[in-house]
Amino acid sequence: MLLLKNVCYLSADWEFARGDILVDDGKITDIAVDINPLEGWEVINLDGYKAIPGLIDIHTHGAVGYDVMTASVNQFVELSRYLATTGTTAFLPATTTSEHESIKKALKTIREISHLEYEGALIEGVHIEGPYINVKQKGCHEACLIKPPCIEEYEEFRKTLGEDLKMHITVAPELDGALDFIKHAKSRGSSLSLGHSDANSDILREALKSGASCFTHLFNAMKGIHHREPGVAGTALVENAYVEIICDGVHVHPDIVKLVYMIKGSDSIVLVTDAMQAAGLGDGKYNFCGDEIKVINGVARKEDGSLAGSTLTLLEAVRNFSQFTGASFEATVKMACSNPARVIGTESITGSIETGKRADIVVLSRSMEIEMVFCRGRLVYKRNKV
Repeated sequence: MLLLKNVCYLSADWEFARGDILVDDGKITDIAVDINPLEGWEVINLDGYKAIPGLIDIHTHGAVGYDVMTASVNQFVELSRYLATTGTTAFLPATTTSEHESIKKALKTIREISHLEYEGALIEGVHIEGPYINVKQKGCHEACLIKPPCIEEYEEFRKTLGEDLKMHITVAPELDGALDFIKHAKSRGSSLSLGHSDANSDILREALKSGASCFTHLFNAMKGIHHREPGVAGTALVENAYVEIICDGVHVHPDIVKLVYMIKGSDSIVLVTDAMQAAGLGDGKYNFCGDEIKVINGVARKEDGSLAGSTLTLLEAVRNFSQFTGASFEATVKMACSNPARVIGTESITGSIETGKRADIVVLSRSMEIEMVFCRGRLVYKRNKV
């Protein structure tokens, strides 16, 4: 048993409350004002500290020199450990547009690590971003490998990954067979996001009716807003759907981030990093999506100047969003834990500090720096003595 005493925790009502949190076998078993510890319990006094739910990144391509498409099992473990130090306790590694066998190889590795015991952020499944995208909105993806969605290929990916892991897929709904693909993948338990798309609003609404529930990195690699055609970005704003935002101040201007918050509120925004292997390392030259990428002042770009992922951490995105919009810290944290959990269907087991849920908890100091991180009830990171 682990007892976190006297902590100011972010409750399921998204307000800070004071109390004790009891953890057993990786889950929160009780939350109360004053729990008396029994003999043999580990007790950590967190008076003066705040606890928030562990953050969940449903869109990251890598960090600390590792790329999801090529990482080994051991490298995935190191990636998971790094993410935990940044406050992320669960994530979906995101693939990129690649050869069929390369994607399958990445899925096999993800499946293999899912059966291991390791101290770090939990891999919940995979985000397949590409190859089912529009070449007109390819971003940094390789154009020659882009193709229409295929149900048979989906089933092969599903078999390779396994049924117990989540599969989240970005699709451009205007592609041949996309709507049927969305319906099928949804019926098989996958979550669908619309992105890298040049679709009009009619097609996008059909895709939402077919089962899609989210838009991938809003405003980036999608048709923008026009006063006679809302495009992908405009439709995302007015429809009842989640929207991903890369909140680094570069991918989306701070004023536009504020506009999105005014329209969508705190219940429909999902903060993501879209990080690539330079995250956690710094400026330099890297390879991503088959291209040389230069990172200067933390911004990753291809030679032609187009953006190529980010070097963001999810907690940085939370801080940025609150600064850009004036949203409360409590509301912003929700966008990085509860909302992504709802998108991929893990909200019953994680995403908030509640009895019965996984004990994924981040402890913050008075200056809101990370002091401790618990993944599945285990202390995996500690900055200073508490």
